[in-house]
Amino acid sequence: MVKYLVAAGLGSRRNCAALILSGYVRVNGEIAESLIMEVSHRDTIDVDGRQVAATRTGHVYLLANKPDGHLSSVTDDRGRPTIVQLVPRALRMHGLVPAGRLDLHSTGLILLTTDGELVNRVTHPRYEIEKEYHVLLDRVVTPTASSKLKTGVEIETGQARAMALRRLHDESGFKYSITLNEGRKREVRLMFRAVSRQVLGLERVRIGNLMVDGLGVGEVREMTDKELADLRRLVGMVKAAPKSQSAPSMPQQSQQHAPARRSPQRQQRSRSGQQSEHPGASRPGGPPRRNNGPPSSGPPRTDNRGRNR
Repeated sequence: MVKYLVAAGLGSRRNCAALILSGYVRVNGEIAESLIMEVSHRDTIDVDGRQVAATRTGHVYLLANKPDGHLSSVTDDRGRPTIVQLVPRALRMHGLVPAGRLDLHSTGLILLTTDGELVNRVTHPRYEIEKEYHVLLDRVVTPTASSKLKTGVEIETGQARAMALRRLHDESGFKYSITLNEGRKREVRLMFRAVSRQVLGLERVRIGNLMVDGLGVGEVREMTDKELADLRRLVGMVKAAPKSQSAPSMPQQSQQHAPARRSPQRQQRSRSGQQSEHPGASRPGGPPRRNNGPPSSGPPRTDNRGRNR
């Protein structure tokens, strides 16, 4: 909510928060009671009795569930319906285009955005972004045909192969899931034609991490922050976090400066040698000599009574 009011030009985050907490903001006629309340362009926002709308900045990221009979384009000179016409007018920003295409009679997930770099990375084969399709066929795919599709078949634009292929047993008819990491024109239909199968229906259900689940036919919604962040990471538009650097190791003490460790035998001999050199050490063959200290030089010192001290 606060972010929406800031985008509408009502001041700083603090000022907008104060408007909400003071009860000046209404959402669809009801007083807004939370600073983190989720709002969108579909909601009616009134501030002190005046309707406001956020001014969009940056790119728009949308997901659409394309119906049969709509073109995957911005406009059509023949007047046929397009995918962009499904987008609410408040979201039809300049430069909004579909990232990839579906055939006129194919349905399913389409990403629309004003972010040209993201469009390039989602559609270019170099980035190998997976697209999953559910396909209704005229007959079963034999193990031989399945092996050919996974190994690679020749179509009009060169060789194409499926990254994954499995039958959807919980669906009626001969329905399969096929995953590709590129999106050439009519690629799925041409691949099945190469193994003598006819596509009766085709729906795209996934683009990378984006799913069509929960999006009704003909519906358009904005991508969530998590969906966008995951997609940007998937296509390499977000660098991986740098690995944490370990603390620098302390330089090892050079061997030439390290004190040499003596063996117990050498230490014992060293102590014995030091003891023999001490003035109070015993002499071989005789009693120990008393140590009276070094001889003093000069006359003896006396105390106040004149006695030697």
